[in-house]
Amino acid sequence: MKKSLITLAALLISFKLFSCTTFSFSDSKGNIVFGRNFDFPVGMGHIQVNYKNMHKTAFILAPENPISWISKYGSITFNQCGREFPYGGMNEAGLVIEQMWLQEAVYPKMDKRYGLSELQWIQYHLDNSATVEEVINSDSLIRISFTTIATLHFLISDPNGNVATIEYLNGEMVVHRGKDLPYPVLANCTYEHSLKYKENMDNKVSIQYNDWTENSSGRFLKAASLIENYNDDLNIIDYSFFILDSVAQEKGTQWSIVYDITNREIHFKSSQNSSLQKIAMNAFDFSCNNIPLFVDMSTNIKGSKSFHELTFEDNFDLIESVVLNVDFLKNNVPDGANVISAEYAQSVKCKKE
Repeated sequence: MKKSLITLAALLISFKLFSCTTFSFSDSKGNIVFGRNFDFPVGMGHIQVNYKNMHKTAFILAPENPISWISKYGSITFNQCGREFPYGGMNEAGLVIEQMWLQEAVYPKMDKRYGLSELQWIQYHLDNSATVEEVINSDSLIRISFTTIATLHFLISDPNGNVATIEYLNGEMVVHRGKDLPYPVLANCTYEHSLKYKENMDNKVSIQYNDWTENSSGRFLKAASLIENYNDDLNIIDYSFFILDSVAQEKGTQWSIVYDITNREIHFKSSQNSSLQKIAMNAFDFSCNNIPLFVDMSTNIKGSKSFHELTFEDNFDLIESVVLNVDFLKNNVPDGANVISAEYAQSVKCKKE
């Protein structure tokens, strides 16, 4: 059953239409934003409220030894694979993590560190990390498990203005930040590959690239160039959506999200609801709570009151809907996978005093 859950998450993310784009930048006043396009065949999803002081044990296959932890921070996440397995989000400390497909990713082999699935790795850091530095330093304790199938890389940003890419190449964590990150953008090629692509395009070097590179690194080039040309007279949130619209994949772009890290607000629109929505994190009480709250992506959000209790049926129905509406999933998801995925959230409880 655990294998089924990981296979489901992997299939959902590894589909080649999952050609997402992310970026993070700031204006002269120090306002920091993080933009993200989610490209996938279907756009249904849940926005989850995740609490602090919750006890969790990793959901991972043997021979991995599952790590347990108590969440330090509350967060808001965007989920399709069920609660506790987000595609990305922001925590109350202002840390943002988002993931994208990366064909070249190779996760570490078995060692003394704890292994986590690719999506629970995201939730773990939103639960426990406040800065980019803390995420990077965690590599001595945890890693994405070799049992994971979906190949991903990540863009992360924090309220101190730090931005980093994290990739697993040849079994090692590879980080780009500071001077090694001249453009705070990530798409679906390795950062080094997209960086070289931009350099060649800027210098008008004639090189023939395949369609995948042209699409992925082309989006990298466009987003990086638009950030370079940002004018402080323009509203940074509006400009971020302009960038996202510029690299959108026609009907494939399901969610466009702009995290206002400085003000702890999340702005987004989706194929389920094209109206611009806003979530203010200061409207939520992230104290330990055994009643999980969520809202559907299609909802017109009117503050925290729009969020309501997540039931097993809600969690199950989302996963089931995604599977049934993505053709390549219908014959590849094992029986029972949807149930075990939905059940896992029920194991997360408030820390016992």
